Amino acid sequence: MGYPSIVGAGENGCTLHYEENSKTRIGTDMVLMDVGAEYHGYSADVTRTVPSTGKFNPQQKAIYDLVYQAQEEIFKICKPRTDFAALNAKAISVLAEGLVKLGIIKDKSDVGIYYPHSCSHHLGLDVHDKSNYGALKENMVITVEPGIYIPVNSPCDKKWWGIAVRIEDDVRIGKDQCELLSYLAPRKSEDVEKTVAEKSALDNFILPKLPEGKKAF
Repeated sequence: MGYPSIVGAGENGCTLHYEENSKTRIGTDMVLMDVGAEYHGYSADVTRTVPSTGKFNPQQKAIYDLVYQAQEEIFKICKPRTDFAALNAKAISVLAEGLVKLGIIKDKSDVGIYYPHSCSHHLGLDVHDKSNYGALKENMVITVEPGIYIPVNSPCDKKWWGIAVRIEDDVRIGKDQCELLSYLAPRKSEDVEKTVAEKSALDNFILPKLPEGKKAF
């Protein structure tokens, strides 16, 4: 692992670096999974948020699709000479407009209540690789990770409470556009639902029988 896995169901997903991973009764909550493998010293950093029921409910889908929209808009400006700060400015713009339309905030300036972090960081030998965070250059590898987190008792309609969504991908800055490195992990809400519906390879996985009297762990 490139870093300790972050797996939060429901409101636990609102804790950005939640590592307890102790909630076993998920109910109809979504599950936010921020995980990354390390290979030859280089770390990946990918987040997916999936519906535990297999289908997003209307509120979950609205938030998920808004985060997806923000990520798509950020990808468009991931190119050389774009100032790093412009990536987060784009995230703030899209998320703020969307939250106002959904009635979750009244003023765009309140977007920080539900989007408390920046959308990108450099990725390499460290999961948060060092940089001066200036203009993007060709062959840099960065994350793109907008998110929305609505804890219980937030100042909005309670139908939104407990929803936490982050979609995070790793991209390489190319000459004119970015290359999505984590493209094999589905991102669209419809594709996520299709993937969740697939049978797991572990469903028919048969473990060898243990010798009499021995425990598995």
